[in-house]
Amino acid sequence: MVKTPGNRKFNTMKKSIKSYLFPQVPNRGRLDNPVLLRVTLLPDATKVDFGYSTFKSVYSNGGWIQISPETHLVSLHNQRKFKLINVKGISMSPTKHYFESQRDWQYYSLYFEPIPVEDGSYDLIEPEFIADREALKAVNQVSGGTFDFYDIQIDMQKAIQIMSI
Repeated sequence: MVKTPGNRKFNTMKKSIKSYLFPQVPNRGRLDNPVLLRVTLLPDATKVDFGYSTFKSVYSNGGWIQISPETHLVSLHNQRKFKLINVKGISMSPTKHYFESQRDWQYYSLYFEPIPVEDGSYDLIEPEFIADREALKAVNQVSGGTFDFYDIQIDMQKAIQIMSI
């Protein structure tokens, strides 16, 4: 506490803002590649973390990854869409992140508009680009499907509260 000339006291500590971490998120998505690692509800974004490996790639250089800027979350409750607002560790299409071998891995994060801090289910959808249709078809043949994740369960009883300033 700090005293001011008017002898009033002010709390000098900044107010903490709550964030919530979900380290194991039930979903109906890919089990092998990419792997949905965790979801974090932040005050200004929803962060979804993934791990991707090239261990099963048919390409000698490991291939490449990218994410569509049109990727979004959809609430299964009311069909509201939450736009992708930032990425870290992955390139946005049409740019590609190229691997160097069949032994590479990449962690990446997708940041979406903030979803409500409440129980809910969401789909993560990466729409196809018409220009990338042939490349997408080739990737799907190698990986066995799209990179969409369905019925991502946010259960507030399983949340780990984290504090940020």
